Amino acid sequence: MGVKQLGYLIFACPAPVVGVMATLFDQALGAVVSFEGDAAVVRLDGRPFRIKFEPGGNNRMAAMGWEVETLAALETLSAKVTASGYAVNPATQDQLDNRGAIAMVRFIDRDGFCFELYVDRPFAEDAETKARFVCGEETNGIFGLGHLVKICGDREASQAFYTDILGFGVSDRITWPAADLFFLHCNQRHHSVALSAQAFGMAGGALHHLMIETKDKAAVEKAYTAIQAMGFPVIMTIGQHTNDMVTSFYMGVPAGFALEFGWGGAVIEDPANWPVGFYDAPSLWGHELRMPPLQ
Repeated sequence: MGVKQLGYLIFACPAPVVGVMATLFDQALGAVVSFEGDAAVVRLDGRPFRIKFEPGGNNRMAAMGWEVETLAALETLSAKVTASGYAVNPATQDQLDNRGAIAMVRFIDRDGFCFELYVDRPFAEDAETKARFVCGEETNGIFGLGHLVKICGDREASQAFYTDILGFGVSDRITWPAADLFFLHCNQRHHSVALSAQAFGMAGGALHHLMIETKDKAAVEKAYTAIQAMGFPVIMTIGQHTNDMVTSFYMGVPAGFALEFGWGGAVIEDPANWPVGFYDAPSLWGHELRMPPLQ
């Protein structure tokens, strides 16, 4: 058994940026935001947090948490990661408490991304946030936090790690002049991660964007207006993707990555038997490029 879902993300950024990101998620995107000391905590469902912004030097993704179903599954997966050549370390009690996890192991991949494989603590669902976001477990499957698009130094090796070790499947591939992206799923979300070799002017080890999905199309349009009024730059206008059918827009955020906010994602009802698709364009309409992601 492999990874169940993308469970949480932790970003380190300069202290003033923490406050800006808290304002963005609270006022424009409709998440529930609070503070734990100097860290901004973002809730998208009943879990204590799905995204956390901590003060800490230059912008970077400090950790990505991938949930595993059971302690036995975590032990098996940890052994596979170790056998593949990575130095896997158990979490400290402070780290477990910070993440809200029962058990966790950590390692750094070939691009410098910090992986945290963990077993979650039980939590009660929150009706208010559950009505707003596609996050975690839904009635029609498991969807997790959202998705990431990562730039890899060796895309083939990184993809093999996700599929052969972590248990992901390939959803589809989009090849167009700007990039060649491979989309991978671990549950009913069309993709929880997409991988690219160097593209968009970004080198291996960069996070291109994070995607959050709302359940209300009107919320996308409202947020699109709100972020511009707040001064956040539009990277791509509202449009619809060819592969996952998401209607979304992309904004630049001062935490150093692009943020996609969308609605209407395709559902992979049977991940084990999904037919791999191939596309020659990323969008059916819209998604007009305004500026490159912030780096």
